[in-house]
Amino acid sequence: MGFIVRDCVRCGTKSVQHSVSGSTYQGENRWELFCVCNRCTKSSIYVFHYGGNKNPHDLPGQLGDGDYGQLDNVAVKIATTSLDLAASIPERIAGLFREANECRQMTWYEAAGAMYRKTVDVATKHIYATDGRLTGKIPADALRVRIKSLGEMKILEPDIVEVADVAALDGNDAAHDIDPYTADEAEALEYLTMDLLDRLFVRPARLAEVRAKQILAGQRKPA
Repeated sequence: MGFIVRDCVRCGTKSVQHSVSGSTYQGENRWELFCVCNRCTKSSIYVFHYGGNKNPHDLPGQLGDGDYGQLDNVAVKIATTSLDLAASIPERIAGLFREANECRQMTWYEAAGAMYRKTVDVATKHIYATDGRLTGKIPADALRVRIKSLGEMKILEPDIVEVADVAALDGNDAAHDIDPYTADEAEALEYLTMDLLDRLFVRPARLAEVRAKQILAGQRKPA
């Protein structure tokens, strides 16, 4: 069984050996190699250009960088899974979150982190545009200052302010820090951002729906 050496697109390890566990012929001396990272044991697929008589799976040694054909530098893109988000999340904000999630699935972690930050940014601007208590008020340009102001004006509860500020600060790291943003960091920021959207839009919508049902049934007086 042969092997290749590439940066792992699943765990991010640089120049790690991948075992070639299978191969399929695609025509015109073009093969797809099914490779397993020796570090995380997760799989990826690379295109291998090879005109020999043997199946690449049966070739010994390193493939692509020696006597055995040419190996593409970039793994084959794997289709991402679309998220099913609550309809109560505004369309623009939901679209940003989906884009961030797709970046994370594609292992573009720094892009994902920056997009999660933008999701929080646009969500807080949406509050200024839609909450009647903020009519005539101009949101601060700086995201964390804006979040703090929403808390000070009692527009957001303290727990929401905390989640938003933690997400914003971590998103800043993804966008500006010199060190690489990791898979674990991107996944954690996704969770925080989704939690924030749930608190800002999903829970209030559910509460309003149940309250309206109770008013209609005469169980509660209109506010």
